[in-house]
Amino acid sequence: MITRGQFAVMGNVGRKALRLYQEEGILIPVYINKDNGYHYYDESQLETLEKIKRFRKLGLSLFEIRQILDGNASETEIIEGRIKETDQLLSEMKAYKTGTEHDNSGSNEELIDHRSFERCNCIYICENTEREDLGMSVGKLYERASREVLNISGDHFVIYDGLDNESFSMKTCLPVSEHTGDDVLEISEEKCIHIKFRGGFSKVWKAHRMLRDYADEHSIILAGRIYEVYNKDMSVDVYYAIILQKA
Repeated sequence: MITRGQFAVMGNVGRKALRLYQEEGILIPVYINKDNGYHYYDESQLETLEKIKRFRKLGLSLFEIRQILDGNASETEIIEGRIKETDQLLSEMKAYKTGTEHDNSGSNEELIDHRSFERCNCIYICENTEREDLGMSVGKLYERASREVLNISGDHFVIYDGLDNESFSMKTCLPVSEHTGDDVLEISEEKCIHIKFRGGFSKVWKAHRMLRDYADEHSIILAGRIYEVYNKDMSVDVYYAIILQKA
């Protein structure tokens, strides 16, 4: 066993980092001397420390790292999700630099239309998660599709349901063809108001505001269900399910 100071030197990290990793439960000393409070590590833990440092360099949170080390999440899933998030951010930065982001301040009549959400079968993850964690969920779905040799038939999307009551839920979905079963969700929506938003994922809230304003202006009663489809060209198709439009 070696002291915390020696371990910090060998692992090329600060003692403050080691204290943080201990508090987060991702790198715990093998022994703590109750008499003098000294912390001791085993040299074999240096390999774990190198993993933590590598994950931190990739931008993973301490929570995500703990999930990987505890075996509660796949390293591949989380890294794939981080890659998708990074690609998204890079595309938005390029769009901002070249001035291609649309202001979307024009006429709602020109941008918003009425259409159905086409029927599809999806594998999905049902969880009340944050949008910031979407990349991890998407990574899990693509990994499952690859593992089970499923044919992906469309871009991934999210369903927000129960927006007008306490049963709010969020499903991350990936369309697949020629696959059915209890773990597959069949989705379709006959009546929606829709907008194709090209202003970047981080500003998709503008599309939601425009759709809600449009619904108010045209006396449309919304069903409390929203679909966000994330397209490969970095645009987002947003659908608001509607119950009816008053005369």
